[in-house]
Amino acid sequence: MVASILIMIAAGGGIGGGGVLVPTYIFVLGFHPQYAIPLSNATILGSSIANLLFNVSKRHPHADRPLIDWDIMLVMEPLTIAGALVGSFINVLCPPWLVCVLLLVLLTATTVKSYKKGMKMYNKETLMMEAVSASALNTQPGENLKGNGIPVHSYSHLNGSDMLEQAMNDNNHTLYQILLMESGTPLWKVMMMFFVTGSMLTITILKGGGSINPLNVTCGSMEYWAITLSALPLVFIVSVIARNHLVKVYHNKKDCGFEYVEGDVEWNERNTIRYPLICSVAGLCAGMFGIGGGIVKGPLMLEMGVLPQVCSATSATMILFTSAAATASYLLFESLNPHYGLVVFCLGFLNTLVGQKVLNVIVKSYGRSSIIVLLIATIVGMSAIAMGLESSGALIDLFKGKASPPKSIC
Repeated sequence: MVASILIMIAAGGGIGGGGVLVPTYIFVLGFHPQYAIPLSNATILGSSIANLLFNVSKRHPHADRPLIDWDIMLVMEPLTIAGALVGSFINVLCPPWLVCVLLLVLLTATTVKSYKKGMKMYNKETLMMEAVSASALNTQPGENLKGNGIPVHSYSHLNGSDMLEQAMNDNNHTLYQILLMESGTPLWKVMMMFFVTGSMLTITILKGGGSINPLNVTCGSMEYWAITLSALPLVFIVSVIARNHLVKVYHNKKDCGFEYVEGDVEWNERNTIRYPLICSVAGLCAGMFGIGGGIVKGPLMLEMGVLPQVCSATSATMILFTSAAATASYLLFESLNPHYGLVVFCLGFLNTLVGQKVLNVIVKSYGRSSIIVLLIATIVGMSAIAMGLESSGALIDLFKGKASPPKSIC
């Protein structure tokens, strides 16, 4: 019951909820952390598949394109993976008490920032609703509410098909091609995400662990480090390909008069460097603190100005790739009991469907996207409390002079 409620809450924010599921499986169900983390990943995998089924057919609220933003994924995911790889080694080398303190600081600061953003959006929505009500009262029946000052070459007032037709009539072939490309899900971007995820899973398997060691690699050997660090040039190459594509499209949009809508990110030369670097830091935090990347990336996208609906759908899709690779890895290394895994997978899938349906009704009924932001803030805040409780033992041992000895990477 506790896990079901947490999954429903996390479903709306699209941030997985591993930060609260792991402590729940430890404290409520009594699982050892070694087994609670794989079970959490299996739960999140089921939740992510449900989120994808729910979001894949949805459209952007202000443009004729899918709700899931694959450009953001191409920018965020590779560098997040690279950061998480480095962070996982820092996690092993740092004393538990330091990880505990830094984790609480990160999650608390993220919670406060997300709540402030959510309340700001809530107040803005309230003012807009009051303005619409006042306008409706002061408008005579039959009076035209639209202005007449739309520029001749403005396309923002048109719907998707009309926008394409207008661009063709204006002989604006570049804009036509961009609008046509963005109206569907780009297959090559999806395949690029599968390639990155599959490559990382392959590297994990080749490194060996447990009963699986196909290359007989010894941990800490030259071969081990060569395989491990091969992930860095891989994600760098993917990031360069993504950046070159996005910068090229940005200049094409600029030349043809493309009009951005609320929540769009302009992928110019600066932003295609700035945001990936921030994502690498987010991945570093995720790997260092052992928390799901969604807890970091969800609030990060909100700070980038991305619409809450797009943020939730995109974050949930990114989590699908990472949780699938992690769950497959746990199964291969026999860290995940398949029977328990199947149960929690179904738990995540079904409760996410329910949670998304309920949230969709609430958001439509009240007309407030800020609810999604406040849900994200809530799940991050709950993660801060849960992770604090889980890690408190390290601080207690420190004060008693029983700090854990330094750990080895192997």
